[in-house]
Amino acid sequence: MASKLEQTFPLKLLVDRKKSCVVMAEASKDFIETLFSFLTLPLGTIIRLLSKNKLNGHQEAKVGCINNLYNSVENATDEVFWNAICKQMLLRPRNPCEALCRKLKLNVDDNEPTRSFICSNHCKRSNSLLSAFSGVTCIKCGNPMDKEPKIMVNDSSSEVTHRREDGVFVKGEAMYLIFDNLKVLQSSPRIFVKELVQLGYKDFNNLTEIYQNVGLKEILELLKQALTSKTVLNVFFANGFSKGMSTYSPKIGQTINHGRSDYYRNLKVTVSKSKKKILHAEAEEDFVDFLLSFLTAPLGSVLNVLDGNASLGCMDNLYDSVKDLNSSWFFTEKIVTRHPLLNPHVAPQFGFKKWQPLQIRETCDYKYGYISGLLIPKSLIDMNTQFYEPRSPNGQKEVGFVRRPSVFVVWDDLHVIPMANASSISFMQKMNVPFDDLEEYVIRIGSAEALNLLGASLTTNAALTEGLFYLLEMPNQDARA
Repeated sequence: MASKLEQTFPLKLLVDRKKSCVVMAEASKDFIETLFSFLTLPLGTIIRLLSKNKLNGHQEAKVGCINNLYNSVENATDEVFWNAICKQMLLRPRNPCEALCRKLKLNVDDNEPTRSFICSNHCKRSNSLLSAFSGVTCIKCGNPMDKEPKIMVNDSSSEVTHRREDGVFVKGEAMYLIFDNLKVLQSSPRIFVKELVQLGYKDFNNLTEIYQNVGLKEILELLKQALTSKTVLNVFFANGFSKGMSTYSPKIGQTINHGRSDYYRNLKVTVSKSKKKILHAEAEEDFVDFLLSFLTAPLGSVLNVLDGNASLGCMDNLYDSVKDLNSSWFFTEKIVTRHPLLNPHVAPQFGFKKWQPLQIRETCDYKYGYISGLLIPKSLIDMNTQFYEPRSPNGQKEVGFVRRPSVFVVWDDLHVIPMANASSISFMQKMNVPFDDLEEYVIRIGSAEALNLLGASLTTNAALTEGLFYLLEMPNQDARA
């Protein structure tokens, strides 16, 4: 099989010669499945892939403040986290659909496949203990878990093997139309004419066909464009142009959720009164772990919780295309169960469960269980396998990514640093505002506020202000610290 770098897709582009722009493209299922796989990528993986693409001579793509969040992890010392694995999980989060995506003709996710490890000492007391990371300490005997068990393969019952015969996400061999706003429709003469008429075309005057082969480089450029612009097909046409994206508008309504008091987290923010801007926040571990969990969340799950209000380039249109395409074209026919694209969930063990107001949950879709020295497909055994918790000091109880107790400074643009590393003099100089212009508030963060913060972090460089400042302008709001 050819390497990923050599894989290409044929595209038919319909170009408006007068406007020098691509009107639409037509492609096969293989290209569309790679396009749909964008929804399975964790945000941290997207930032890493686009940064890597920058090294190949392309302009850097900034996805709101998520780049700053990623860079904060990259620049943090190991002492900030429970262990080195925590940092690795955030910088290279796993795709919850990796087994499917590895069957794509071109898989943009370059992470190594998940491996499993058992105690090197064949510890009888840990006969059902399995780790997804090499070298952790066996909780039973203290030896390193660095031995890979054999896999019992049952091809006849393998869902992945069955899917590859007909496709990965989509059935059949139909052709698809891709529009400049990343809307995808199944191709037919009726739909083609209807869409052209809606775009203002009456005939083929000024329209011409161009054929191109596109590979990984062009697809990564398409991913960048889809996240940062309202138009995408110009990446295939040298004289094209793009439309800037709109910013996120917070949903202002019920901002305080009633229920258990431990559901909320207080956030102390420092505000510039004259600029009406949140300069920074002082945050404890749960809030910072929640922010860092953005990096492990797949794009499809993020769009799912934002429910069409993401304003994230063209990605809402791609997501809606999956929802609107005929369900019989997919491998799961009921739309509520089409979760691999519409709500992939976070890969096992990569989420943060202690405080997750957005309810972006981990998937429990373990492919194998472990018993008697063998990895066995989960369909053949009861899942009594114990999975090693990589972020825990003892491998048993999840504790989050960052050490406790800790306090962090979260800047408006989501740069995060430990308070212990922040020089007070440098800190105040960076804010560059008169001291008497500063005012402190304490705001409560629940699900609605967390949703607004997520939305703002994807589209602006001032996530705290754009996502939370409205709380300070509400009538009868008195949250001064």
